[in-house]
Amino acid sequence: MESSTTLVSANEESTSSHNQLSAASHRLSQTLNGLAHVGNRNRSSSVNASAAPNTVAPGTQASADSTAPTSLVIEFDGGSHVIVRPNRTIRGTVILNATERIYATRIRIKFRAEEIATVKCMEGSGDGRGERIHQLTTTFFETDFKLWGNDISAFSQTTWREIEVGQHSYPFALKFPNVNYPPSLEDPKGFCVRYGKVFFVLMCHADFVWSAQIDGPGLQSGLRSKEYLTPLRPIIVAPPSQEWVYKATLFKERKSTAIAEVQAKLPKQTFCPDEKFNMQLNIGVLASDYKVSSVTYKLRKHHEGKMLVQKGMAFRQYVRQVVTGNVPITSEGNQYSSNLMFDIPTRLVSPSFASRHTRVHYDLQFSVMYETGQFFKTNQSSEFTIPIAIANLPYDQLLRIPDLTAIKDYRNSKECPTFFDANLDEPPMNTGLPSELIGPLTAALASPPAQSPPSYFSLPSLPPQFEIQKERQERTVYTTRVLKGDHSVELGEPVVLSGVMDEDW
Repeated sequence: MESSTTLVSANEESTSSHNQLSAASHRLSQTLNGLAHVGNRNRSSSVNASAAPNTVAPGTQASADSTAPTSLVIEFDGGSHVIVRPNRTIRGTVILNATERIYATRIRIKFRAEEIATVKCMEGSGDGRGERIHQLTTTFFETDFKLWGNDISAFSQTTWREIEVGQHSYPFALKFPNVNYPPSLEDPKGFCVRYGKVFFVLMCHADFVWSAQIDGPGLQSGLRSKEYLTPLRPIIVAPPSQEWVYKATLFKERKSTAIAEVQAKLPKQTFCPDEKFNMQLNIGVLASDYKVSSVTYKLRKHHEGKMLVQKGMAFRQYVRQVVTGNVPITSEGNQYSSNLMFDIPTRLVSPSFASRHTRVHYDLQFSVMYETGQFFKTNQSSEFTIPIAIANLPYDQLLRIPDLTAIKDYRNSKECPTFFDANLDEPPMNTGLPSELIGPLTAALASPPAQSPPSYFSLPSLPPQFEIQKERQERTVYTTRVLKGDHSVELGEPVVLSGVMDEDW
């Protein structure tokens, strides 16, 4: 039997930037096609990254916009709703609308990811004067690519060139590594994950940010574009379906007397957005004067943030009700049963995931209402929760994603996103060696054998073919400031667990 279902709206809780992220959600079939798609489009009109850009004559469009300031924008292939995924190539164009002559050293595109945790702490006498904001910013990676101009030299000054008035376009391409990073989250301010740039606020969140920049002549500052945020969706596969049974005993408020026995049979433990959720619920009432009057359920999303401070671990949790509804029940004596069914929504349902400062997990909360008494009816209630996991790729679609089983966790990989020539379908093969192999290899090549061969067998440095490959460099910056303005309401009151220093979930 199909239960009535109500999707809880979150429009009033999301900021405008998060609405942009949530608008990028697709149906599951579109997601799978986007994951498996490999573009082989015709790029004969693309411009080499080191060559002159496409330019509109100064007397046409540029003259019409002569009163507008010079601007630098980024346009992504496929429109504004770009989603970053593991092992995916992102293409686009940096467009420069020059309304006056520009002298520039080079034009670059930049891409970075950050995770930010922010917590409010009370220090001092407690009169409000000692409130401080502590912020921890972890940059997962930061990479850039020269689209036009001259390379920067470590031993000489760099020359600059002139860019004429008009519209200039510079195509780019980026290959994202086959690595899962924390997913973008469309939750209230302070609880989001964004790529281009990543923020967390305990408020906790993560961002992935794109930007373009013109380096001025003689190390002078140049023009910069605004920052473009692109959501990231890790690829999390559901395990094979395996039926399991949840069992629980429900008690009165003081847990002195058992009221009912609950048994829920679920076809699997992990579900995906846009899938049908179904389960068989059985409730056996133990007390003879109790009758089940109603059962309601809530699919809840728990977003937890934490940050280690001087006093202990600051922890905060936000719970979103994704789906709510009533469970239709049938009874035979003291036995109540129901077949619960509803659709897992795609909006606001990101995969279950845990990172250094944030964790997302789901459960089903059931509230059971009882009627007791013969002449004077009274109501009592009890609750129980069933844990479930959320993935974004069903197990039967496993073979549709190339190199799926080779995906790594970002904490166990040093691979960095790579920009490459937009004329190519794929980036050139990386011939470098991982950094962990360079030390032993250098020692082996630079040290002579034990039997004293001629000195020319010793190598003072590594050969070119043994260069180290480009790897991401993770860095963390800690800042603190006195609380000013109305941030107190925004940050709320985190719970500090004094003496708890364990950073594991």
